[in-house]
Amino acid sequence: MNDLDMDLLRAFARVAETGSFTRAGQQLGASQSAVSVKIRKLEDRLGDALLARSPRSVQLTPFGARFLGDARDLIAMHDRITARISGSDAPRQVRLGISDHAAGQRLPEIISALSRDLPQCRWHVTVGLSDDLFRDYKAGLLGAALIRSEDVEANGRIVFEEELVWTAARDFSWLAERPLPLVALSGSCALRKLATAMLKEAGIAYEDIFTGTGVSAVQAATAAGLGIACLDRRNMPEDCRDVGEAYRLPDLPKTKMTLFSREEAPVIAAIVQAFREVR
Repeated sequence: MNDLDMDLLRAFARVAETGSFTRAGQQLGASQSAVSVKIRKLEDRLGDALLARSPRSVQLTPFGARFLGDARDLIAMHDRITARISGSDAPRQVRLGISDHAAGQRLPEIISALSRDLPQCRWHVTVGLSDDLFRDYKAGLLGAALIRSEDVEANGRIVFEEELVWTAARDFSWLAERPLPLVALSGSCALRKLATAMLKEAGIAYEDIFTGTGVSAVQAATAAGLGIACLDRRNMPEDCRDVGEAYRLPDLPKTKMTLFSREEAPVIAAIVQAFREVR
């Protein structure tokens, strides 16, 4: 195999990140056709297809998904060495995905701790649902992802365990003969699936009173007295209380927050420390 050209690696990384030859070309200052030629040259040198092309989309092949992390590592190493030679070290870029449940209201503190412990890194943080983040991690779009282990079928490093609680506003009142007013995230959220399954198993009827797109929305609706939410204790708003025992709701298990990472050891250690110290 011939030596790998950094220009070809950069083109591949941009296409993978943007999902488009056109957008990658715009970022690189090249035409769509020029980017396509670079990708084909790289595939020829590697002896395997990196991208599956169709008229409407560009997807990583299994080989491309595996190679993307290596390509980024090579680009990052090249840039660090070049920066040292030129006398201006460029910050190392770390793409970190964080489950909305793992971050919660403490996200500013977490990012502050990461910036403090690794000032040489430039952090690109994405907050979202665990299954979405894990998909991006597997595709090589994230260097690390801290997610709820129950949301994925894979083993990672458990960073911390969290107690789950049935949460409601302090002045909230529920009449048990009525369906439990449930405040939760969308249907794909594993925590919502857990809560509804346990309610069904306990024979407790429920109705969706509020469906949010993020933990902050669920917290706000719960604090406003709309209903009862299943939340990590660390994400329970200050003006709310644990109502599980009062309403004889089913006991909730602990949940595990798990780190998946292809980053270097110092980065992994900083991520683990940041989440443990701000709990």
